[in-house]
Amino acid sequence: MIIFHPEAFTQHYFNAELLAITHLLVLGWITMIIFGALYQLLPVIMEVKLYSETLAKISFLLMAIGTILLSLAFWHFSFGPLMFIAGISIVISVSLFVANALLTAHSSNKNVIERTFIVSSVIWLLFTVLAGLTLAINLSHPFLKVSHVELLKLHAHAGLVGWFVQLIIGVSSKLLPMFMVSHHVNTKKLNFSFYTINIGLPIGIIALYLQYKIGVVFSAIMVVAGIVGYLSFLLASYKKRVKKQLDIGMKQSALSFVFLVIPLFLIFTLLLNIDFLNRLTLPLSVAYGSAIVIGFITSLVMGQTYKTLPFIVWLKVYQGKVGKVILPLPKDLYSEKLAIAQVWLFAIGFGFLLIGISTTNTTLVMVSGILLLLSVAFYNLNILKIVLHKPTNE
Repeated sequence: MIIFHPEAFTQHYFNAELLAITHLLVLGWITMIIFGALYQLLPVIMEVKLYSETLAKISFLLMAIGTILLSLAFWHFSFGPLMFIAGISIVISVSLFVANALLTAHSSNKNVIERTFIVSSVIWLLFTVLAGLTLAINLSHPFLKVSHVELLKLHAHAGLVGWFVQLIIGVSSKLLPMFMVSHHVNTKKLNFSFYTINIGLPIGIIALYLQYKIGVVFSAIMVVAGIVGYLSFLLASYKKRVKKQLDIGMKQSALSFVFLVIPLFLIFTLLLNIDFLNRLTLPLSVAYGSAIVIGFITSLVMGQTYKTLPFIVWLKVYQGKVGKVILPLPKDLYSEKLAIAQVWLFAIGFGFLLIGISTTNTTLVMVSGILLLLSVAFYNLNILKIVLHKPTNE
């Protein structure tokens, strides 16, 4: 879609194609893979069983149907019955997921900061989809005085910061030190991150709704401070690591945190209203969102797939055979050469995308789409290789 509609990234972000592409990315790709990963990781982090697999299956079907219908509605800029059916399907799906996650957390006695982040993130997810449904209703039957563009900012930041960033902090602060074999890392910085993000974000949401600029700036400072606190925690974990050599999954994860610096810088560039940058406000706004969704979150999810999925499949395939025969390692379930090529293509493609957006050059955006498509194709080949793995020793 990026290849055939590069102009979606070089005009105002409230356009049909970009809304469709964005919701396919955040719901069809990122949210669905996070749901799947959390069903595996919640029992590990909280040391309890998942509350209900049935709820998970129903939630999956509703999310898949809702995402396809919503993307079609946005693509045709149709705010009729199709969008309402899609929105209600997604809200029910998310509600089932939130209930599953909260009931799983409730059965756990592990009162750790990672658990707190995850519980907070799923509540923000529910708020995000309810805000999205409200926005969809308001588009066809206006009842809110605030402009659609400002409501879109509110909806987007509730999802990006409240749901994605908080969930990433909650899960990665447990997994990344474990993968790097880092011991005795102080979690006080994570407590600081939790409170600054969850104080700053509601202030920003209210300020956006009331059009109170100082409140938005204060919110941005609080949220960025919280993210910096989290990055400081990761840096401390990295310095204390026992495992010195990072594999390809961890290298792509590390690259995603480099990409995270871009939106942290752009948010203040956009808020300061610097005169000579005013004409770049729209392209920089699109670059800001793209840097978070494609640069940071997508890259991190791709990297962590190589750390978690091979191990999950390896356990399923070789359970009961450990110690009886010579077994491959989890990392042997995928092609490292393909993964390395994927990371390089992704990094270069993302670089072209940012330059193309910032200069409103549709040719560069199209080239970035081709490179990203190749990267995603390599990623999917590796995923299929992992999922379809057969035992090497019977």
